[in-house]
Amino acid sequence: MTQRRTYLLDRRFQLKLIFQLVAWGAVMAALFGLWIWQAHEQTTEALARSGVARALVERSDRQLLWAVAGIALLSAVALGLLGFIVGHRVAGPLHVVGLQLRALASGQFPRRRSLRRGDELKAFFSEFLDTVESLRDRELRHTEMLEGVLTRMEAAAQRAPELGPAIGALREEVRARREALAEAGVSAEDAAVDSDAVTVREAVTRH
Repeated sequence: MTQRRTYLLDRRFQLKLIFQLVAWGAVMAALFGLWIWQAHEQTTEALARSGVARALVERSDRQLLWAVAGIALLSAVALGLLGFIVGHRVAGPLHVVGLQLRALASGQFPRRRSLRRGDELKAFFSEFLDTVESLRDRELRHTEMLEGVLTRMEAAAQRAPELGPAIGALREEVRARREALAEAGVSAEDAAVDSDAVTVREAVTRH
């Protein structure tokens, strides 16, 4: 099954940008056409003395009017197309960031993904991914810390049965965090590697 490509990812932003560029193109073309028309009128006013000359002037007036209208239309269409292309290249990264922020808000860590070749805001998107990666690493360290606490509590549960409810709640918390990290592609091996890397960085920092 092929996935339909969505061109209006942020409909309000993209349509607003397109309409603004079309309006500016139409206004600029109209002002330019008015200036050309006035210059043409002043030039031909002195030439239209005879009937034949007046007929030629009226014919050239109609041709000039159609040319100006055509230029205005083409300018509006070209700027509208430019607005569509630029808006799509900007809205795409923002749409991805929005999806990943919603995933973070629900307690999930989105998988790292790249933008399309022609997308804009690549530096911003890279910074955002680095931030998500930092949050994931911090969550991983916290989960490992909770697992250590859970192991010690389970070892002490025989001597302190009242720890049973707390152990159960902590075990569910650790399981939920591990599932969120697993959906982001963090396996147990990755966790061990990240933990070793953090230990090395901390040792270097202390020395």
